[in-house]
Amino acid sequence: MTAAGTDLTGLIGGWVNFDTAAAGIRLVDAAEDGGRLALSVAEDRPGGPRTRSALFATPLMDAGGEGPAVGFLAEGRLGPGDAVLCGYLNRGLLTIDVHTVTPGAPDVPPVMYRAHYYRPAPAQPAEPPEGAPSP
Repeated sequence: MTAAGTDLTGLIGGWVNFDTAAAGIRLVDAAEDGGRLALSVAEDRPGGPRTRSALFATPLMDAGGEGPAVGFLAEGRLGPGDAVLCGYLNRGLLTIDVHTVTPGAPDVPPVMYRAHYYRPAPAQPAEPPEGAPSP
């Protein structure tokens, strides 16, 4: 549930994992959906298929309870496991701590990892070479 007065702008958009070779969450798309924070999470699993999961998240704010959201807490199914995600903004980047357990698979240990995400910048027009006439 999103509290009235919560500004989700800082979290909204697409986020890409810096570590392109890592298993786990590779992309997160955050959107406002009916006043709630909705996450679409794309994940790569070692030896498994790529998955995409939809989760609703609770926005987290600084003390005081109003203003911009600075993070989120989400719980739900990610691939074959149950997950808890705690994300927070830090200097324009999104850090997500992920804890997963696989119910019914006692041989699969719980996993915890932290990953860092950036927003891809829109394409910028190329500058003409120095000394070249401008169009």
